[in-house]
Amino acid sequence: MNNADTSTREKILEVATKEFMQNGFADASMRKIAGKVGITATALYRHYKDKEAIFDAVVNPAVQAWENLCRAEEVRQTGTARESGLDAMWGDNDQARRIVELIYKDFDAHKLLFCKSEGTKYEDYLHEVVTKVQTATLKFMKEIEDKGILVNHVDEKEMHLILSAQYTAMLEMVNHDFSYEEALHYCGTVNTFFKEGWRKFLGF
Repeated sequence: MNNADTSTREKILEVATKEFMQNGFADASMRKIAGKVGITATALYRHYKDKEAIFDAVVNPAVQAWENLCRAEEVRQTGTARESGLDAMWGDNDQARRIVELIYKDFDAHKLLFCKSEGTKYEDYLHEVVTKVQTATLKFMKEIEDKGILVNHVDEKEMHLILSAQYTAMLEMVNHDFSYEEALHYCGTVNTFFKEGWRKFLGF
């Protein structure tokens, strides 16, 4: 890809981000994107095969960040619990801060991913994130139960329900366009609330 193509693609993604933010994926217009970039619709399709391919490219940094976070979650849970105990693992304020920092590093991509993706393969992405965290958490819970550590048993549906509530609450910062400082404050509030809930629910 030559420099001109690279520059055009960057401009397409910049313009498309604004179009998706304003109209959501479903109502975004490829013709408007092409016009604002200064190319024809035909030329736009030479760069991206369809509207969803553009959306994919725009939200990819956010998707990759969450994939990395989910892969690290199992390691985080195990390491924190072994070093500091279960209570510290469930009330890890640093984890809440990491999520805020992850989101605000590329806020627009996260806004599109979680709030403007209806009609794309990402419209249930929060559910996918929760399912991955749930899988890691249930695996770890089984490990500690097998070691004889007394905690209340939690089935998959219960775990999914509570994790969904927790992550949905945290992502309200995106839905309501909180400032970074507001997000840090309220994410801490959510974390404190759920820490007490997890402690009571799991019995530790």
